[in-house]
Amino acid sequence: MPYCLNPSCQKPNNPEGCRFCMNCGKNLQLKGLYEAIALIGQGGMGRTFRAVDRGRLGQPCAIKQFLPQFREAQLMEKAIALFESEAAQLKALGSHPQIPELIAYFEEEGCLYLVQELIEGENLYNELQSQGIFSEAKIYQLLEEILPVLQFIHDRQVIHRDIKPDNIVRKKEKGKRKRTKSQSQIPNSPQNNLVLVDFGAAKAFTTDTAGRTGTLIGSAEYVAPEQARGKAVPQSDLYSLGVTCIHLLTGISPFDLYDDVSDRWIWREKLQAPISSHLANILDRLLARAIANRYRSANEVLQDLSSLVNLSSAIAPRSSDYPQHYTQTYVQIRQLQELLSLGQWQESDRLTNKIILELADKPKIAEITADDIDNIACDVWMAIDQAWMEFSNNHFGWSTQKQIWQSIGGKLIYNEDTYWEFANIYEKFSDRIGWRRPRWLNLGLSPKVWRKYENLIFAIASPRGHLPSLFFWEGFNLVDIVLYRLEICRQSREKL
Repeated sequence: MPYCLNPSCQKPNNPEGCRFCMNCGKNLQLKGLYEAIALIGQGGMGRTFRAVDRGRLGQPCAIKQFLPQFREAQLMEKAIALFESEAAQLKALGSHPQIPELIAYFEEEGCLYLVQELIEGENLYNELQSQGIFSEAKIYQLLEEILPVLQFIHDRQVIHRDIKPDNIVRKKEKGKRKRTKSQSQIPNSPQNNLVLVDFGAAKAFTTDTAGRTGTLIGSAEYVAPEQARGKAVPQSDLYSLGVTCIHLLTGISPFDLYDDVSDRWIWREKLQAPISSHLANILDRLLARAIANRYRSANEVLQDLSSLVNLSSAIAPRSSDYPQHYTQTYVQIRQLQELLSLGQWQESDRLTNKIILELADKPKIAEITADDIDNIACDVWMAIDQAWMEFSNNHFGWSTQKQIWQSIGGKLIYNEDTYWEFANIYEKFSDRIGWRRPRWLNLGLSPKVWRKYENLIFAIASPRGHLPSLFFWEGFNLVDIVLYRLEICRQSREKL
């Protein structure tokens, strides 16, 4: 139903098909093309409407109507400049899938209007209120999706100057299949679905004779120190993004995450759940008060996100064939790397087991099938194996176990007819890597008995190939299947 844009109209809703407001007589179509249908937001600078573009076969769009609540000449001049700046910056940036497209900008009957792409979805501030604090996985996703947008605008000499949860919108996904409860906790997005909005504060890098890029613009909770002094630089957006992340991680106002007495951020002390030191260190550098101590560019942050032992190539999704985005798994793999780097072998073994169980959606390893193994992405198998190999200097890991398995005559494919051959090789394999021990000490011919899991040797001094163990410990029949899957993945990677 057409909605009248006359601010004084007492009955703005009109029947379908009306060209003029039945209450005040105003033309309901701007430029004969853009028709508002519902008010979706308003503030001190104006109103925003859901609308349709009749020139584009009724395609949805958004109309921003400039309607400031003040009349002081100086403030009005500045407000008009900001409104016009948004149109200019959107036009300069051109087309980007994560920035609203500018459709039109014009004046009509004494009012300024901006028509742009309608972004259907919820901003991250509202998402925080409705769903609670963000997980580490969601923060990784936020950084991985928004940093390229910042690099895009910075390359075009534009500073956003108002990065905050309210200005990052998660687009609704059209035609999306219903997800299970476990899947809904993981961002499902091979394609980016976070959009950076509200370029009203954006400004080009142009400076005046005093070297300023403009007066203080932005939201006080998120603004960088230099921007507060009227000297915004591209790194100011990175600072605000860091503040956005710690707000979403803690659910606490950034004002309460900085201690003025000690002059330092205390966000780590406010976390409800621990996060990896990898992410924490990245956020601390984004939040550095001195520009020289901050990242130089959004690309540099992206490089750091995947720099841990240079496993980015193993952790990045390569194929759209996999229906589930592995963001949570990548976080777990980073955690695995940290545990391994500290020599926490048993904790690493348990986490390896947990990752596979969650991806297979099974409560126990013994319930996992060959199909489950095949359905887990090669990137995951290779990332886990590479982490074990890297931090143990090739002493542990599935690749090491595969070498031992094949050295004693083990094959990578067995079937039901060759089960006893497999069982015989499995016992020899277990003896070689120390999962079985003699029943009596000092007797070479003593029968072997299986160690209990808690009695395995969780130290680098254990036999070669001793770890990871828990996965094969509970699902011994999967040894050849997993080693074969790893070989197939390796061959596929070499062909790329």
